[in-house]
Amino acid sequence: MPPLIRFAFALPWAVGAAAALAAPDWSRIPAREITVFHPGATSVEWLASGHPGASVLKSGQPCIVCHETKTGLDYNAKRLAPREPDVQAMPRTVSFPVSVQAALDKGTLSVRLAFKPPADAPLGRDAAHELKAALMLLDDQVPQAAQAGCWATCHQDLRGMPGGDPKKGKYVGAGRFELLQWTSGKPAAQPAGVQVASTQEGGRTVVTFSRKLGGAAVAGRSVPFGIAIHANHAAGRLHYVSLGYRLALGDGVAGEVQALGR
Repeated sequence: MPPLIRFAFALPWAVGAAAALAAPDWSRIPAREITVFHPGATSVEWLASGHPGASVLKSGQPCIVCHETKTGLDYNAKRLAPREPDVQAMPRTVSFPVSVQAALDKGTLSVRLAFKPPADAPLGRDAAHELKAALMLLDDQVPQAAQAGCWATCHQDLRGMPGGDPKKGKYVGAGRFELLQWTSGKPAAQPAGVQVASTQEGGRTVVTFSRKLGGAAVAGRSVPFGIAIHANHAAGRLHYVSLGYRLALGDGVAGEVQALGR
């Protein structure tokens, strides 16, 4: 049986229905800073075998056990270089912080991302969109979702990977994932049940995704998730991504980001 994959691309111009959802008071919700970084051509296969921390993943521990420290993300350009076959795609700024907040209100989940992308990101090939931001939610059946987050959907044979299939997109071996995406360029349709809004605050781009609970996002669940930012017209794998984190939907649920509210 082929894997079940659910895509949900949320774009900023179809926001007419968003007025029906009251915006959370974000000033009352704590933010969790998550560092995103340029991953090079790093696949889930490499994480599970070629990576020095493969044994940590196999034991059931998440990537952040080793890579998140008290002083920030343990990641630098020297580690990136061997994983980036395209020298022209190597950014000067290899990482930057994203502020993440989440809220629950009457069966609606809202996730807010605030960030300032680096000005020295290499110029990409997506002429239509200078900037893109994405949130990926995964269900319990996706292998290694709780350890690696959205990396569970990134395989060696995908388009954009060295020697990959130009027709092959993201997929998982089992289960499903939902990809919510905001783009800064040309308007596009929005799927039912997903709303997105964007603004500029203090030099940062702020993107808020809102959706009714259901699918991968169920109340009382710890949802594996990842975030990605495409800067300076970047396309495909030439983006900044996070490690895998958990979104706690409810009181007493374990997770690095707590969705607060009612």
